[in-house]
Amino acid sequence: MADEFDFSELRNYLSGQIDLGEAELLLDEPWTLTRKPAVPGTPASAVRPAIAPHPPIPPTPAAARPMPRNLPPQFPNSASSAPADIPQAPIPDTTGFAPSLFGAVDTKASAIPAANMPTARTVKRATHAFESAESLDAFYESIKGEALYAKEAALARYVGPAKPKLLFLLPAIKMAEAANISAKSTDAFFGTPVGQMLSRLFASLSIEQKDIGITYFFKSTERPLAPLLEAALRKMLAKELSFIQPEIMVTFGQPLFYQVFGKGKNFDDNAGTAMDFSGTKSVALVDPYLMVNDKQMKRLTWKVHIPRSGLFTIAAK
Repeated sequence: MADEFDFSELRNYLSGQIDLGEAELLLDEPWTLTRKPAVPGTPASAVRPAIAPHPPIPPTPAAARPMPRNLPPQFPNSASSAPADIPQAPIPDTTGFAPSLFGAVDTKASAIPAANMPTARTVKRATHAFESAESLDAFYESIKGEALYAKEAALARYVGPAKPKLLFLLPAIKMAEAANISAKSTDAFFGTPVGQMLSRLFASLSIEQKDIGITYFFKSTERPLAPLLEAALRKMLAKELSFIQPEIMVTFGQPLFYQVFGKGKNFDDNAGTAMDFSGTKSVALVDPYLMVNDKQMKRLTWKVHIPRSGLFTIAAK
């Protein structure tokens, strides 16, 4: 069994449950067991041959049944050796139901007592403190108590203007940028080569740096996320967007695209298209950390993805 199946997805799934803690109720299992390729030379399991059923025995007519021997005749002076049928007592009915072959069913006998009826199944939905938060600061304070962030020393909060024209959603903080996790402005990000490139790119789209806000899908340093954690982070992002209220949200990179929008859409087909996440206009672009050193990805973003969205206007020069 252990050599036949690949348990990597199950391992990630259980890891996600541990990170979420006991407050989250699991309603489905997103993992599946995949059968490993068969090892050459391994004997196939023996197939048990099916046993053909015996043909049914036809009932014997009453006239062909053998007559019982050594039984006294019904009348002493009679020459016939066939005894008359001996009446038998009726078999009592122990099922609790009246016979319906020759009459109506007794509804009183067939009714099931109310005490024995199965109770309706109710699914308990786990509630989180951040769902009832009434401000952005209260939201960040409440997610500190989630099992997902219980071991994190500090969380990256949103930085930028109120109701920004553009919101950059990045996957997580790069290790090199972790020292600026508590920065109160966007200068720490836009001072990096990636930030400078994005600032110039969107300035050409009539969006200035002061109108751009920045937040992170996972509000700590990068690490692999189990599917169960991604579902919890999507709930948090939807609540966070209700306070930030950006006009347009831009996600970066293929992994983040699937974490936010799910695996029902293909990144190559939907990159640059106008989409919606929790009522917010959204568009997905390529990873800027790869684009900064790749001219082909820059050309793809500027020539294909940006025009495809229809959300931006190129500034006149």
